[in-house]
Amino acid sequence: MKKIASFGVCSLCNERMSKVVMARHLASCSPKHDSRSGKAGVLFHLRAEGKELADFWLDLEMNGDASLWDLDDLLRRIWLECCGHMSAFKIDALNYVSAVDGEFGSNPDERDMNVQISDVLTSGQRFTYEYDFGSTTHLMLRVLSMRKGIIGKIESRLLARNEPHVWVCATCGGPATVVCAFCMYDGNPFSCAEHVPEHACGEDEGFLSVANSPRMGVCGYSG
Repeated sequence: MKKIASFGVCSLCNERMSKVVMARHLASCSPKHDSRSGKAGVLFHLRAEGKELADFWLDLEMNGDASLWDLDDLLRRIWLECCGHMSAFKIDALNYVSAVDGEFGSNPDERDMNVQISDVLTSGQRFTYEYDFGSTTHLMLRVLSMRKGIIGKIESRLLARNEPHVWVCATCGGPATVVCAFCMYDGNPFSCAEHVPEHACGEDEGFLSVANSPRMGVCGYSG
């Protein structure tokens, strides 16, 4: 799939702008939308994007005392969850895995996600995330900034997200509604409902719904 211009909408003020401009905008917009009550704490502005499909992106703000479990849950709910797969963050040399009760195996570089993000992340830090160790979706994350602020009792809030892309049907050029999992990285895998029977692959069971997510077309993901 070719790279396309990516725009998004600020969830706080509803202003539309490019991915590049959004980071600068949120630096001034986020403090204006803080809660008026509660105790101020350290807030982390994170950007997540698809490793292979960087036009899928999210801007998030999280309390420093939130855990990697909380971040994992947010990414799953917005972007990834399909079949309850395992996941992992890689931060520096350590892997923080979504295993239960410390069941990691024998790798000394593995930890669970029960750790506060303020203990493992710093401003400007880059790290990675994987969902599903079979048909893996890879994300790149970065701490864009840190500040003192109040977002209430919630652990995190969505600041911005890319607008849904309009993918075109390989047959007619109109808006596509499904994507072929078998052709994701080979030509144009998209089709409108009318032209599904004419799709070159001929594998009807491979069609999944078009979704605003880097996991589109993978496993059983439906958005």
